[in-house]
Amino acid sequence: MKSIQPTLINFSAFNSLNLLSGDVVIAKSGIIHTTRTECDCCGRTCNYNGSSNKGKHILSQSNNSFFRKGQQFCPDCDKTIQVENEWIDDMIQSMNQFIASQIISLSEQLSEEEIVCHLKTTMSIKISKSTIHKIISNSNKEFENIEFDYTVKYGFYGYDEQFIKIDGKRAYRIVFYDLTENKVIYEKIHYKFSKKVLKEILKEVFPNTKPKGFVTDMRLEYPDAFRSVFGRKIKLQFCVFHLNKLILKEYAEALKFGKSVKWTLVDKYNMYSLFNIFYNRSFELNRLKKLMNHLETFKIKLTEDKVAFYVEKYKITLKTYELQKRDVIKIMERKLLKLFRKMLHDKRNFRKRRKVTLQARTIESATEVFEKIKQQKQIFPHKIQKRIERIEKNFEFFIASEGKVLTNNKLEGFFGATLKKFRKKSRKSLLSFSALLKRKRARQEGKEFYRKFTIFDMVKIFTACAFFAQ
Repeated sequence: MKSIQPTLINFSAFNSLNLLSGDVVIAKSGIIHTTRTECDCCGRTCNYNGSSNKGKHILSQSNNSFFRKGQQFCPDCDKTIQVENEWIDDMIQSMNQFIASQIISLSEQLSEEEIVCHLKTTMSIKISKSTIHKIISNSNKEFENIEFDYTVKYGFYGYDEQFIKIDGKRAYRIVFYDLTENKVIYEKIHYKFSKKVLKEILKEVFPNTKPKGFVTDMRLEYPDAFRSVFGRKIKLQFCVFHLNKLILKEYAEALKFGKSVKWTLVDKYNMYSLFNIFYNRSFELNRLKKLMNHLETFKIKLTEDKVAFYVEKYKITLKTYELQKRDVIKIMERKLLKLFRKMLHDKRNFRKRRKVTLQARTIESATEVFEKIKQQKQIFPHKIQKRIERIEKNFEFFIASEGKVLTNNKLEGFFGATLKKFRKKSRKSLLSFSALLKRKRARQEGKEFYRKFTIFDMVKIFTACAFFAQ
């Protein structure tokens, strides 16, 4: 056992750790004691007798345990004395909160076994898997009854669900999102989901106030559920972003040869003419027109000498002139398609920098563009013709918000930020998964359920660890 006293060498450490009030004695076992006290019964000076914080200190069973609070013993009265030591109590509490916050944060991405290895590797802290499991379980239980307040306003709300697996069972993450305030107002896990369940949730979330409308994906059972709760005048907007994703997927499938998709400039132009129905895509269509004209001019000016030049340049091995000419034209078209993709990328970055979005069309403008599409329906692949027919059948749902809110992108962004696709395959328990979602939601809304550790707190804790490990 050794006594630690302030000197010129360690004075700054004593000062920062608030130890100047008295001597600190540290046993070989790592137990921290104050000076010997006198028994309040017989007045005899007591002996040091182990530590008294086992079970209360996360690190009490660790091989690298710090801040173990010493206790004393009176041999005459045969009794153990718990000595008051506010400094050590404060350090134990700070260390507990710090390690617990690290474990909870790591549990969002690592398993319990991985957390054990991470703490051992990065901080030389050895904690058992059972202790880590207990900390995570206690945190999950604390979040079980936490609810978030919200106020329903007269605006548009996004609705969607994620399909997930919890302990091998199919489950649904149901979310309602305030698209104006950019925040979640309802998020719960349901093992059963149907039109009846959706109606019950709608009545729970919107008991007194009727919103202006909802943005959903294109499942056809949604309109009946929403209208049965709010009446037929409720505005239901199908997400145009989902529609465009389907058009892109179906177009690619129609142009697929084997495993590759054979795009042409004409196909791109026709596809963007569909994207042009509800958003103004004049920029893309004009660029594609110029590229198509450039390709036609290239074809006209493609002489035998130029074909021979390109055959040598691109190492074309086809023997006949006609096949060589065809390949040269294909190579040029691929280059122009690559140039178009770069134009799209630059345009998206430009909008991001300026914080502007695509211009939505008015109902009149969207209707006019769609009428032209219907007249030219035969130029599209068969799958796309079927898609055009479905758009016509449900056209009222794509113009319901009158161009104000056309997508559920904010809600999709929330899904992406809180639960990545590769992490939603399977969860072990409903309690842990619900707690995970609530922690992430609280973080997004700026609510803190754990103590924040500043850089000064960290310096104090690690200074103390290094000081007493000497």
